[in-house]
Amino acid sequence: MAVFRSFVVAALLAAASWSAGAAEASGTITILEGEAQIFRGVSRYVAAEGVRLQFGDIVETGDNAFIQIELSDQSTLQLGAISRAMINGGAGKPKPERWIYFMNGWGKFSGVRRDPKADAPYDLRAPLFEVPPTPGIVVFQATPSDVRLFVERGEAKLAERQRGGAPANITLKLGDTYSRKASGRGTVVQDPSPEFLAKVPRNFRDTLPSRMERFRDQEVKPKEAPDFGYADVELWLKAEPYIRRPFVQRWKAKAFKDAAFKQAIVTDMSSHPEWDPILFPEKYLPKEPPPAPPPAPAATQTSQANQAPGSTPATATPTTNPSPTK
Repeated sequence: MAVFRSFVVAALLAAASWSAGAAEASGTITILEGEAQIFRGVSRYVAAEGVRLQFGDIVETGDNAFIQIELSDQSTLQLGAISRAMINGGAGKPKPERWIYFMNGWGKFSGVRRDPKADAPYDLRAPLFEVPPTPGIVVFQATPSDVRLFVERGEAKLAERQRGGAPANITLKLGDTYSRKASGRGTVVQDPSPEFLAKVPRNFRDTLPSRMERFRDQEVKPKEAPDFGYADVELWLKAEPYIRRPFVQRWKAKAFKDAAFKQAIVTDMSSHPEWDPILFPEKYLPKEPPPAPPPAPAATQTSQANQAPGSTPATATPTTNPSPTK
């Protein structure tokens, strides 16, 4: 029962942090080329220029797509083709925590010099690294198992995440390229390789102007897209624990309604065990205590009570019938 409660409490707390600022715009899509989609709550939407994003939204781009998101702290996130990122944060705190979790693909993050009147700044987080708020510009290609990051402008502080240990802090200067595989430590070289530069998305090669003023007073509602399945969000359901656990509360209603979605979760339960007490709560109910032994028969209890202390229980002597007289 304690295990069940711990799973549920952790999920509820994480989910609450996601929904706290749901009505507050975390950023606005100001440029979109190609197709992109937004996962919000239990729904999927078609992305469009002018759509205001909410905390907890997952943005995913299609083939040959490019999207620019101008964030509430005046920084900018750009995504290339087949890229996934989640914008998270909350409101109502003296120093609200806000961050972008980059799952995979191509990204470009352009920071700004802090304006005291601007919203709380965004961290950039990924499975292998984190970059705190920076006025510089970084371009990166990353997956959960590898990363290459180039500092296009200024400097960047990078925290190299270590499994089971404190992160290693690295200062990257203008022109530095950081590379790492999940199995080892990262390396830093000056100037990116020709191979890396050749793969950088075309739209990343220039600093695009802000288009926020065009949409500041124009709110565009996203159109609903077809319902999503397990395969569409599998990377998120199998992400590291602090990322994937809030999806239990976010998508449990879908799991109870969508049999295929639920079955896919059950089939690969070891990748997201926090779903087990939600889908099978009967397994986590407190066990019934063993039954008490039955009381001794009443006749035996009375006989034992009438015996003198220390005496040996009397044994009945069988009687025999007298032989018949001949």
